[in-house]
Amino acid sequence: MRFIIAYLTVFILGIFSVLGIEALLFDELTTAHVFSAILFAAPLVLVGSTVAEIFYGFSQKVSLGRFLLFGFIYGLAATVIILGIMQLTGTLMLVFISLLGGVIGGILSLIFFVFRGGKTLSGRASEK
Repeated sequence: MRFIIAYLTVFILGIFSVLGIEALLFDELTTAHVFSAILFAAPLVLVGSTVAEIFYGFSQKVSLGRFLLFGFIYGLAATVIILGIMQLTGTLMLVFISLLGGVIGGILSLIFFVFRGGKTLSGRASEK
């Protein structure tokens, strides 16, 4: 049940985060931008939450700091890949938006960690 609450929370906040990034990239948000935000956020959050759940459940090294670091790296990498494919911005804007995506990814990972239970010794690996 905690995973579902954590996933849904991060999914909704992820959609709003992608909308925020799109607002920076485009002057006005249209219905197409809203739908593209949902289409971008859905797989990113699904993959990120699945990896986070595996890490949370099976690692002995689960901590708030590690979730922040891995979330930042995941958000940064996802933003760089997506913006590289779309080729919408110049180099300086790409760096700024990518760092923003990393910060957002870190924040979403912290929210996932807290809603998931926020315990350092959480999973099956900690029982051994």
